[in-house]
This record gives sequence, structure tokens and C-alpha cells, in this order.
Amino acid sequence: MVGLQGKVAKNLGICLLFVILFQSSCSNSSESTPEKQALMLQHSDSLWQGHRAVTSLFRYKLDVINERKTTMKATLQQLKFASADQMNEENQANAVKYEAVYRVYRDIIETYTQTVLRAEELYYSIKGLEKQIKSNAYGDGSDAAKLKQFKVEYGALKQKLDVLLVDANFIDRQLTAVEPAYQTVSPKVESLVEKNEL
Repeated sequence: MVGLQGKVAKNLGICLLFVILFQSSCSNSSESTPEKQALMLQHSDSLWQGHRAVTSLFRYKLDVINERKTTMKATLQQLKFASADQMNEENQANAVKYEAVYRVYRDIIETYTQTVLRAEELYYSIKGLEKQIKSNAYGDGSDAAKLKQFKVEYGALKQKLDVLLVDANFIDRQLTAVEPAYQTVSPKVESLVEKNEL
């Protein structure tokens, strides 16, 4: 949690630095307008970097996690009918670990799905912002109203990106924490069920 707070604080610090630089450059009337537009593009680039950081945390494929969850649910249902002689102490411990992994998958799958969808939506929003900058929709930086509109839109996207980064970090930590347990106990528990079916 401390590492996550440090990353968020670092990202907020970088964002604050960009905002300060952006505001100071906008208040300097002697600065040429192409430089202001270049600064807007730099802000867009910072959003792209943040988006890449988020998507790099999607190391586990969503469909794989969902398939595991479905398989594990069915396996746990079948495990209830395992014979008493099969359920020695070791097998019971493995079944408990297996169920714990299942619960993580069950609880996180909806959050993971929504986070992936929000990341995709944010991708198109950043792309739209960048397109508007390049098409001069926010002007050349000399129009205060258009510049304010850019700041508002950039700020909203940056805020969404920061929240998305926190969620993606949480999901990645949860899935990384249970992966070794899944790899260890899954074959053992699933073989118990297969033996019971024969």
C-alpha cells in the first residue's frame, strides 16, 4: 500500500509540475503561440505515458481469469462429493487454498472487466484530445477561453487516469499474489475431482 501511495504521489507531483509549467507558460504573453500548442501536445503525451503504465499492469488475460473462475467454481461443486478416503489432511488443505484463490478471482473479475473497459474508453478520450489539439480546436494558446477548456478536459482525463492506475495496481497485486497458489494447488485439486468421477 505504501508503494502504491508513493507511485500515486509521484504521479501527482509530476502532474502538478506540468500544471505549474503550463500555467506559467500561458500567463507569459511574450511566449509564442506555437510553443503553447507544443506544451498542450506534451500534456497529451503525458496522458499516453500514463495510459501505457495502466495497460502494462494488465498482465493477466481477462478471459483466462474468467475461464479459471468458471472452472474452479465447477470443481468446487464437484469436490463436495469427493469420498472421505480421498480427502486426507493434505487434500483438505489444498481444497481450502483452491477455494481461497477462487474467491479472489470471483471477487475481482467484475472490477477487472470494468477497469479494462475504462482503460479502453480513456484510450479513445486521449486520442480525441490529441486530435483536437492537432486540429487547433483549442486555438494556438492565445485564446483564454479555449485554453481554459483544454485545461478542464486535460484535468478530467488526468484524474480518470490516476484512478485507473490505482485500480489496475490493485488488480495486478491481487492476481500476482494468488498465481503461485493457483499453479500449485489447481492440478492437485482438479485431479481429485477426476479420480472421484471415475
